[in-house]
Amino acid sequence: MIFASNSFAAQPGHADEFTGQMASMLGVMLEHDVQAGIKVSVSGTHTTEVFINSVFPDMKAYAAATANMRQSAKWVEVYMSIGNSAATVPLDSMVAEVLPGFDDAPSLSEGVIMLNMWRALPGRLADLKGGMAIAKEMHMQHGASAVRAYQVYGGRYNGCFGYNVSFADMAAMGSWWDSARDDNEKFFDEAGKNPSAEIQAQVILDNPAVIGK
Repeated sequence: MIFASNSFAAQPGHADEFTGQMASMLGVMLEHDVQAGIKVSVSGTHTTEVFINSVFPDMKAYAAATANMRQSAKWVEVYMSIGNSAATVPLDSMVAEVLPGFDDAPSLSEGVIMLNMWRALPGRLADLKGGMAIAKEMHMQHGASAVRAYQVYGGRYNGCFGYNVSFADMAAMGSWWDSARDDNEKFFDEAGKNPSAEIQAQVILDNPAVIGK
């Protein structure tokens, strides 16, 4: 499974134009049969970031969808409006491949996502992947709706491995957080004795209050 994401921020004083552009971009993707959605950062970023995410069964499907949209006059219009706008700041884009064992939910998360980016230490990639598999089992037992781990290609987290924990909503995340605290502490106490990776980012994403509604 392939996961793609583009992130943007608004220039102060241009909220209406910015939200309109984000909604237009999402709308064009949906019109081209791309499974896409919008999330907004609520913690872990310097400014509020808007993420337009999409998911595909494999790289062939991602490439075909991308080529199809690039030939669309409507897509070009929306893309150019962002490039020429004083309202929108493009921040990042990435493509990621979901790891085996984490692709049992081939769809976008509908609620809150806790995003963690890890960079494996030299020679420790297998240990990092093994730790993620252990963490997934633990986190699902405490009430997560899905756990997804993936390898990132390109963008600010190029070469990192993402680990996302998803929840139905903020209330569900809060319940999970409290329930999993003891097991999380034990897990990281043990992993910290011989760490396999360094954390690069921790971001909480939620559904937008306005965009895409």
